[in-house]
Amino acid sequence: MRKSMIFAFGAPLALVACGGPQGDDKNEKPAAMTSGRDAGWDATDACKLLDKAVLGAVLGDAVTETSLAFVHQPTPVEAATSECTYRLKGGGTATLMARRSPIADNTPEAIAQARKTTESTMRAFSDKSVEDVPHLGKAAFFVPGINQMNVFLDDQRFLILTLGTAPDDRVRDIAADLVRMAAG
Repeated sequence: MRKSMIFAFGAPLALVACGGPQGDDKNEKPAAMTSGRDAGWDATDACKLLDKAVLGAVLGDAVTETSLAFVHQPTPVEAATSECTYRLKGGGTATLMARRSPIADNTPEAIAQARKTTESTMRAFSDKSVEDVPHLGKAAFFVPGINQMNVFLDDQRFLILTLGTAPDDRVRDIAADLVRMAAG
């Protein structure tokens, strides 16, 4: 499953280096990353955004282990990122990738490009179409077959949730519910 996830990260993660003017202290968190109603939302620890007990309960399988990877601390010009892998007792996995930009780079153009890149890549692996998901963040789309929900929560925050194990007839709804929980 990990290999099939990587392609969808391409366009959104290409935005990581985008940003505004650089400050004197590269370790200083930009004000946009620490203010507002979502100030506690920390993209550098995706495991804290979605509780393992909640994920396990929703999937009907206990989470036995979590691991945090791909952590990038934010700078005034680079986004904060991380990915949490949840290992389930039954052998399945789920992953949550979080990104928060110091600037409002989740533009309609960036969202359209991310979707277009995902659709193009999926054609090589599947005949299933990428599905828009209304009423979930600023924009969202679901990738059937790999059970991946891509959500632009607002102008700065982005999540990708991939469910390796979930009932096929409900996986999209389950993913949407879990993303709502992770969004805070």
